[in-house]
This record gives sequence, structure tokens and C-alpha cells, in this order.
Amino acid sequence: MSTLPPLVIGDLTIPVPIIQGGMGVRIGGFNLVAAVANAGGLGTLSGMGLCPVETKARDFKRVCNEELVKEMDRCRELAPGKPLAINVMVAATNWEELVRTAAEHGADLIVSGAGLPLDMPRHVEGTNAKIAPIVSSGRAAAILCRVWRKNHQRLPDAIILEGPRAGGHLGFTIEELENPRPLEDLLDEVLAAVAPYERQAGRRIPVIAAGGIYDGEDIARLIARGAA
Repeated sequence: MSTLPPLVIGDLTIPVPIIQGGMGVRIGGFNLVAAVANAGGLGTLSGMGLCPVETKARDFKRVCNEELVKEMDRCRELAPGKPLAINVMVAATNWEELVRTAAEHGADLIVSGAGLPLDMPRHVEGTNAKIAPIVSSGRAAAILCRVWRKNHQRLPDAIILEGPRAGGHLGFTIEELENPRPLEDLLDEVLAAVAPYERQAGRRIPVIAAGGIYDGEDIARLIARGAA
């Protein structure tokens, strides 16, 4: 692993260029996230499914925010000084509240997929949180860069590309899942889509590849192809 470059997202440096994806309903909880962080990677705490099932509807958003803060605090207790990522699905009814709570409570990186987070920059204003949308195509990456720059004068700090072999909420048809395109081809598309925005901004927008990556050889091959 020492031969692989670190993952650099702005002023955030992850020694081991591996992100543990966010897994909801407390699978990606504080114990796992802290263990990944202490091993040198980036742990991602899922903001989904933290609210106890007996919570009243009127209390749902408040309790979800409180539970997210508790999970973040537990992560920091077990992995002090390590960077922390939070994953929140755009499709969630309380997405905006969770993004703001994560940002205000000091999340280093907030990741959002299951929809296009077109308004995400607005919800982290005034904080140091970095933001990374999840995309499944170069077209989606270009749309987000264009809309964020036009409406919010901001570009993604990183972009996560989930290919058809990734888990979770994917932006592919059944046919595309049954006959998946190589992740490398999708990576080329996304890299090409963000390149003009990188040139305009004078900085790199790291693209993180996910889905069908099984071992160190896969990681090395995709990094050589341009993934961060």
C-alpha cells in the first residue's frame, strides 16, 4: 500500500486511498468508521436509519439530527484527530437537515447520492465541510459542476463514481446492470467531464471510483487510469 499515492481532497489528506462507503441502518456505524480511519483510510458514517423506530413522526427530524451528532462524537472518541466522512441520501425526506447538521458539527466530507444534490452547497455555507456528490455517468458529473458553479459559485471538492457493480442506490437501468460497462470506461467519461472545470478553477477535482473493486491490483489499475 505504501506505493499507492494518498487520497488528497483539498487540504484533506487520506494516507491510504480507500474510502469505506456509507451503509445505512447502522451498518456503517461508528465502530466500523473509526476502525477504517485508524487504519489510514476514510471512514464514512451513514446518516440513514439512525432514528429509533418508535420515534413519533413529529420528532423524526430532530431525533435523526441528535443521533447523527452522537454517532459523530463516538467516531471522534475512537479515532481522535482522524478525518470523518458522512453519507446522506438525497432521496431522504430530511436530507437538508442532516447535511446541515453534519456540516455544522464538523464533518470533513459529506457525500450524497441517490439523486442529484443540486442544492448541496447552500446547506454547508459558513462551514469547512467538503462536499462530494455520487454520480453514475459523465453527464451527471457535468450537470452538477455546471449547476454548482452557476448557482453557488462552487465546484465539488471530489466526485464519487459508482459503477454498475457498486451496491446501493445506482443510476442504471436493469439492462445496464445485467450488461455492465467497464468501470474504467465510465471513469474516463467522468474525468473528461470534469476536466474543463478543473482548468477553470485551477485545481483538481478528485474522482473516486467505486463498484467491482476487489483487491490491491484493482485499486492500482484504477489509480493509474486517473482515479484518486
